[in-house]
Amino acid sequence: MDKQELDVRRIFILAVLLFLMFTGYQIYFFYFVGKGEAQKEQVKETKGEDPESVPSLMLGTSRESYKPQNVHTFDFPNFRIRIAEEGGRVVSLVDKEYNKELITDVERKLNLYPLEIYSGNPEIDAKLNFSTYRVLKDGDSITMILEDEGLKVVKKITYKGNYFELGIESPVSLYVSTGVRVKEDSFFTHEGPIFKINGSVVRYDIEDVKGKEFVDGNISFAGEESRYYFKGFSGDIKSLVIYRLEGDDTVTLVKSSNPLIFYAGSKEYSRLKDLGLDDVIDYGTLKIFVKPLFIFMYWIYEHLGSWTFSILALTLIVRILTFPLTYKSTVSMARLSEIAPKIQQLKEKYKDDPVKMQEEMMKLYSEVGFNPMSGCLPILLQIPIFFALYKVLTITADLQLASFLWVTSLSQKDPYYVLPILMGATMILQQFITPNPDKSQNLIMYVSAIAFTFLFASFPAGLVLYWTFSNVINIVQNYIIKKMILKEKPKPSKRDKKKKK
Repeated sequence: MDKQELDVRRIFILAVLLFLMFTGYQIYFFYFVGKGEAQKEQVKETKGEDPESVPSLMLGTSRESYKPQNVHTFDFPNFRIRIAEEGGRVVSLVDKEYNKELITDVERKLNLYPLEIYSGNPEIDAKLNFSTYRVLKDGDSITMILEDEGLKVVKKITYKGNYFELGIESPVSLYVSTGVRVKEDSFFTHEGPIFKINGSVVRYDIEDVKGKEFVDGNISFAGEESRYYFKGFSGDIKSLVIYRLEGDDTVTLVKSSNPLIFYAGSKEYSRLKDLGLDDVIDYGTLKIFVKPLFIFMYWIYEHLGSWTFSILALTLIVRILTFPLTYKSTVSMARLSEIAPKIQQLKEKYKDDPVKMQEEMMKLYSEVGFNPMSGCLPILLQIPIFFALYKVLTITADLQLASFLWVTSLSQKDPYYVLPILMGATMILQQFITPNPDKSQNLIMYVSAIAFTFLFASFPAGLVLYWTFSNVINIVQNYIIKKMILKEKPKPSKRDKKKKK
């Protein structure tokens, strides 16, 4: 196999292998390493001994008879919240920007809701969570008051725009519930308990929670997360308890202190960063690449006001930065076309001596300045950006609302598969504009374009948009470069000069 053939095949095989490597690594880490020794050691370091005051959730049939009956609905600019008199608990909470109900069917089934409070005494806890509260509204504040046989507890939540401030007045120290995580497609992101202790973010795999886990220390936030949503508290938290529920659900309780920020909603970066909660965004195992790209794209988004423009701007910047390599690659391929007849002559002359043929071909490549690996470099530099962007598009909550013509959400696949088809078409057009002298190698690239079309069909539309636009820019660049080269007469090789002499 000669270097001419290796050039094309290396590009194709390298791209496929790198894709499989990164995807396989992410899947392996998500399913195995994330549940392996490193994570278990981190979990072990955070766990403490359960004190006697750690409460019981009192799960079972007794809860069924205390289902919410008397409910008050309050409408705020960003949220619609419903609070039941029975227990003063949040039985419905809608993030209005995303039209998302944050209270799950699991919570309704178990009658287990956010803002439940526990002292550790089962008799008192039953009163705290199932007795009737007086629910009052004053401006942006909702106050829930319980007075029962000398026991007085006041829960007050105040609407602050993107979150609620929670204050609890009680004669005893209490734990307060975050509720259960929002159910959605995880797409290889973490779901379940998350908290930040001593400056480090800890994510528990649900399988690691055996019954209940107690954690104490300097905790700045804690709660339950899914791909796009978080329900939890931040503030001065001294300890927390994580409970395993039926199936694959958990619920987190934090030791209350006043005030606490009660955040339940989308993991939208612009909301979270002002609250010190931006660490709840799951950047994954490639955080070193993903987070800087995420911050950069968000900066573009904030200035351009559109995620579509942010993706296109990133694509343009990447293509500009890799233009010198693209130029060298295009020139190199043009020179390969020029010497195609000579390559064929060498193949015929040394068909019985492959080693000698390779030596002569390398000499020829050197004389005309052709580098067989030049076509790989632009792709190699884009691979980290491609996979970092892949992760960014799977964790950016805002993209749920970002549309592009017929695509209603850039975080989901193109429902009509138009973008993947356009991407495949641009790959074929690229090969048509800068063909390989060997027609069999062109066929390989055409087949790979079809394969990538099917591969990208299930990818987030934003990622396909990036790759398609990148191809379009590359086509324009190659066309301009070829026009410039065609205006110049090919420089004779050293071998041609010798023949003239």
